[in-house]
Amino acid sequence: MSKCLLLSDAQGRLQALRPSLEAHGLEAVPSPVDAESFCAHEAGHGLSLLGAGDGCLRALFLAERYPVDALALIGCPLRPRTASPLRRRVERELFSIVCDLLLVQPLADGNMLPRGADIVLRGVNARRRKRVDMGRTFDDLWTNCKQPLEEVILGFLRAESNAKTLARSGDSW
Repeated sequence: MSKCLLLSDAQGRLQALRPSLEAHGLEAVPSPVDAESFCAHEAGHGLSLLGAGDGCLRALFLAERYPVDALALIGCPLRPRTASPLRRRVERELFSIVCDLLLVQPLADGNMLPRGADIVLRGVNARRRKRVDMGRTFDDLWTNCKQPLEEVILGFLRAESNAKTLARSGDSW
């Protein structure tokens, strides 16, 4: 069973996706106290990271450091710039992310400008990158667009797990 580490925003909105993820055979793990040691232990064994809001920065940071299978970001707040050292570090190290990437971005949220999503998509070295523009604001994603959001995330993670399964070598003759 693949694991999905949920790195949520301050309101804990990713917990709403937990039942859907688990219904589709993915173990949804809420963010542990020490997410870095969890990633160090589970990376390379079917770990996906899901980040929402400010949790996107932590998800990007962990994906830069550990070999995770997939990264899904919901509302990436890289722009407008702030004095956050984590934001600056994440932006500098985007090139080290090589896992598949899904980025769901609201269309008209002042805290999550579309330029931030463009920076992430251009900066990573992912084999598969997908951007989905959905909802007007970040809050709208969780109220009016919850079902399509779940479908996009599940479709992305299922396609990733199928690709990994088909790419594994079988027993040699």
